[in-house]
Amino acid sequence: MTILPQETDVIISGGGPVGLTLANLLGQANVRVMVLEKNNSPFDIPRAITLDDEGCRTIQATALDKQFLSSTVQGKGARYYGEDDRPFAAVGPGPEEFGFPKRTHFFQPKLDEILVDGLNRYQQANIFFGCKLMGFSETETGLKVEVLTHNEKRRDVFCKFLIGADGARSDVRQKLSIKMIGETYPEDWIIVDTKNDPDQEPVSKFYCRRDRPYVSIPAPDEGRRYEYRVQQEDDHQKLLDFDNIRKRLSSIRSIHPEDIIRSTIYTFEAKIAEKWRSGRTLLAGDAAHLTPPFAGQGLNNGLRDAHNLAWKLSLVLRDEASEELLDSYELERREPTRAMIDLAIAMGDIVMPQTEEDIEFRNTLVRWLDRFPVARDYIVSMKFKPHPHYKNGAFLDLNNQKFSGSLVGQMLPQVCFEKVNSRISRLDDFLGNDFAIIIQDERLIEKAIDVGKNLFNKKQLTIIFIGKTNVKMLDFVTHLLPSEDILFKRIWVHRDQIILVRPDRYVAASFSNENQSDILDKLREVLNLKEN
Repeated sequence: MTILPQETDVIISGGGPVGLTLANLLGQANVRVMVLEKNNSPFDIPRAITLDDEGCRTIQATALDKQFLSSTVQGKGARYYGEDDRPFAAVGPGPEEFGFPKRTHFFQPKLDEILVDGLNRYQQANIFFGCKLMGFSETETGLKVEVLTHNEKRRDVFCKFLIGADGARSDVRQKLSIKMIGETYPEDWIIVDTKNDPDQEPVSKFYCRRDRPYVSIPAPDEGRRYEYRVQQEDDHQKLLDFDNIRKRLSSIRSIHPEDIIRSTIYTFEAKIAEKWRSGRTLLAGDAAHLTPPFAGQGLNNGLRDAHNLAWKLSLVLRDEASEELLDSYELERREPTRAMIDLAIAMGDIVMPQTEEDIEFRNTLVRWLDRFPVARDYIVSMKFKPHPHYKNGAFLDLNNQKFSGSLVGQMLPQVCFEKVNSRISRLDDFLGNDFAIIIQDERLIEKAIDVGKNLFNKKQLTIIFIGKTNVKMLDFVTHLLPSEDILFKRIWVHRDQIILVRPDRYVAASFSNENQSDILDKLREVLNLKEN
């Protein structure tokens, strides 16, 4: 589509991975959505380079994961080197709790290309390059958005919701006069993306020196990214000259001009917007928060935003939920985002020790932890990284669960299952992209069907039965057999309950013997659902 429509459901300002992922999820939900990207084509430079398992799971939800993964490098962990260039700590790849490796390294232009092409699957989802949002104002039923098109014409487009996914210098955020709160790092860093690199080990390497710290990260197609801190005495005007880059990397590799894909200077920031919603306008990704790169969480935070926001917008636009549901977006996402920013800052303290005391403390701590393997594994392997869960939001009895192993408020593990008379596959491939119900007790089948039929305007939800049984399943009940997977134990603790899973793979509720009418009323309340 080359002509801007006069109206649509959702306008997304910004055609980066966050905006494009959100657009694909909305297109999948039959929402009319258009992306405005001021550049004339997708970005052709790598910016983000690492997705975690949660980020990959969001790409899986768009049904584009197979195209994406074929062009990536599976990370095998990280290694930390001290002042003497000897490793003092290492992290393995870790378990695949959510269906993907902890680290997947990718080339962002390829991801952008896949996401742009993904929109072609939906007639009602489009991206318009060379189109810039100039202003917007609320109307009685939505917003009027002024757009400057690629041929310098101004057009008004009406929408019901506007999403600012337009990056760190977000025009949408600035037009709303929303401030960013937090810190800017005093040192700049140089980013150099290379190809033909002799180091093909799929391990991220952190050289934690006080004077010249740098990071080496795997990249696809025999590439590698180098990030190193600018020193006060460096001549900023010449930092990106090839001779300076060659000299800086001389102890690591020899390099030729054609080996450099991109070099740029970054200022790292740790900031979060004072609010993420103003009426019918919401912020996502870097427009809402800025994360230092040391834990690789910048884009991943944005993809979590997209997955959280997509299903809530879809429910509201289908007139199944009130707009109050959108208040749960920031309520849920703000605290985990702040935790990830704090994690990145903590990682930065390890990578960038400032004083001899900092270095000695770190080294002494690591030596001391050698005597306590469990504690060492907890710290060195970053097991203190916040587990994906929400403390507030659209969940039933979140803070009043009957047992400590409850998954309510947490991301559901993605276990491999074998469908009866079929092949083994991942759980999300059966869940679909709407709410779904999981049961493991055949006595709950009838109740699950009633809940699934009556919660959302008589629309039958996907129901999955896990386990062995002789009961013949109805056509809309998927029967799965669990593989021998330790992760399944986390689901098994709910074996005598109905599990309600949200589209973003978080467990919304679990219940069994409660009165069905009361349960439905409570679920409608926490999800802000309208009466049937």
